[in-house]
Amino acid sequence: MNTFFDTTYLFSSYSAEHFTVLLLFFGFCIWFIPFMRTRSREVQRKVLLVMAVMMSLSQLMKIPLNMYTGTFDVTNDIPLHMCNFLPFVLVWVYMKSDRNTWSVLFFWVVLGVSQANLTPSVQFSLFHYDAIRYWMVHLLLVLVALYPAIEWGWDLKLRDVGRSVVALNFVALVIGGINLLLGSNYLYVMGKPPGTTFFSILPEWPVYLIYLELIFVAWSLMVYGLFRWVKRGITVYESSHHRAESEVNRFDDNG
Repeated sequence: MNTFFDTTYLFSSYSAEHFTVLLLFFGFCIWFIPFMRTRSREVQRKVLLVMAVMMSLSQLMKIPLNMYTGTFDVTNDIPLHMCNFLPFVLVWVYMKSDRNTWSVLFFWVVLGVSQANLTPSVQFSLFHYDAIRYWMVHLLLVLVALYPAIEWGWDLKLRDVGRSVVALNFVALVIGGINLLLGSNYLYVMGKPPGTTFFSILPEWPVYLIYLELIFVAWSLMVYGLFRWVKRGITVYESSHHRAESEVNRFDDNG
């Protein structure tokens, strides 16, 4: 276990530390969602906004902390990777209750951020400051992004898949231009990410970008289909439950 600036221990995927972090997060979600359900919609929005701001600040704090430790690298430490800039977008989502922007990010979080939790790229073990940042951002992104679908009934349309794909390509084009200027690999559009990740099984750059595009479209459609299936199941359950309650009430009134 590291202290805040200690780099003695490196993180290892699928270690006891990895599974402990994921289990603790799962337990937090089990507590958090029912707890927030008893609060008003406006209170929920403000809490989610605060969480998005906290994630954004942790991303910004990485820069001065790395400068302090002498490890700052302009090609790696600017928040331009997907998981790093999404908190800033979520601040807008919860400031404005913007369902349209949320529906675009939903697929990015489910397919991108979730993968980052299962195959982490964090270098050091807890409680190094960058490990704290990594896990806080990547785990809370999942909760904060999925919450409106779970509790507010925010829905997805088939056109949201297309909007998400177009938006991601636009962002990749812009960040690709920045990469050319900085000699960086933000968003991994100039090459595969380091370490063993899902990307490792794909062909080499630039062919792997075509595979990523096709995989993202296919998986987004799968996520959309699963979302609709779950939504339909919940609707049917609630409808049947409501009918059962009505029958019980009618029976009690007649009795």
